[in-house]
Amino acid sequence: MEEKNYWREYCLNQENALNGNAVRLFKNSEEAFAETLRTLRSAKKFALLEFYAFADDAVGRAFKDLLIKKAKEGVGVYLIYDAVGSILTDRDFFSKLAAGGVNVAEFRPVVLWKPYWNWLKRDHRKLICVDGEAALVGGFNITEQEAPISMGGRGWKNAQVRVEGPAVPEVEKLFWESWGASSKFAGACAPPPGPDRGAGGEKHKTGGVYVSVVSATGLRNFRSIRRSYSYAIDRAKKYIYITNAYFLPDRFVYRRLIRAVGRGVDVRIIGPYKTDHPYIRWASWSMYPHMIKNGVKLYEWQGEILHSKTAVIDGIWASVGSHNLDHRSMQYNLEVNINVFDRGFGAALAGAFMEDLANSKPVTLLEAKSRPFLSKAASKLLYLFRSWA
Repeated sequence: MEEKNYWREYCLNQENALNGNAVRLFKNSEEAFAETLRTLRSAKKFALLEFYAFADDAVGRAFKDLLIKKAKEGVGVYLIYDAVGSILTDRDFFSKLAAGGVNVAEFRPVVLWKPYWNWLKRDHRKLICVDGEAALVGGFNITEQEAPISMGGRGWKNAQVRVEGPAVPEVEKLFWESWGASSKFAGACAPPPGPDRGAGGEKHKTGGVYVSVVSATGLRNFRSIRRSYSYAIDRAKKYIYITNAYFLPDRFVYRRLIRAVGRGVDVRIIGPYKTDHPYIRWASWSMYPHMIKNGVKLYEWQGEILHSKTAVIDGIWASVGSHNLDHRSMQYNLEVNINVFDRGFGAALAGAFMEDLANSKPVTLLEAKSRPFLSKAASKLLYLFRSWA
């Protein structure tokens, strides 16, 4: 295999991997929120924001003020928020944003008399695009909980990637698809015209990194993120390091992880100890004895709530985004991940993983098997109902 094509073996759809990008990893809330604010402040033409949760708290209000300020400067500011993810935020909060010149849209407003599946499909993405030059993708929402301690937040553990280059218009394209499917507030503008919107090209090249934008957007490609994960897992030769806030994969994925161990691959997974959804952690424990017996190394993050969704395989394939390894992300949500095929970025993400291991506790087989009977039964029952988690 030629050295310049080393990444192709790990890439499911090579035609979707765009060359010419520059990428940077932000491995905690301090780094990510600082970069998010810096990027938004730099906007000159337009800023696109798509978030599952946008809270009316000190952090949300700081972002609200910044977005209104940019709109008054003549920047086209567009915001999509999810109706369920932001259900605790009063609609008046978003109305004030709209009155301040921000173009606001709500994804799938909650309507009590509509069928239950209207509630299930949510926009779980967290992305920002600015001026067609940069995109930020990760697992952060705009809330005090997820903001760094320096901003008065709780400093949840998370990660984010910044991309510059031909992949940026691909992220923009996903935003405008969501915009078209969302309910606009009064006064919201149509998407700005222009040949650059949603189309990459030579003029966008800023580096030499191959990047693939993978998404879950509906029936057409609702499992593309899972397929890209599975494809890379099947080709792993040295290691698979996964950090995931809600590690509850179906058998299709976790059997692949076990088969990788059988090939001699070092498979390590960091999940949460503290979590905002404890029933998912309990359901995950139903899988742990079988995985540990088959050589998968499991750990629980001991710091503040873990909300990361990252993976790196052999230092070549790396993924950062909003996608959890659970049923909801695989079946219902709009999600976006950035897959990076680059040894430098892969080494950075692998290094961050190894740093996190120092603050993670191994889960032993004895611990998994010696849980009280009722705890085991509850875990198995919750796993059976994982599609509702």
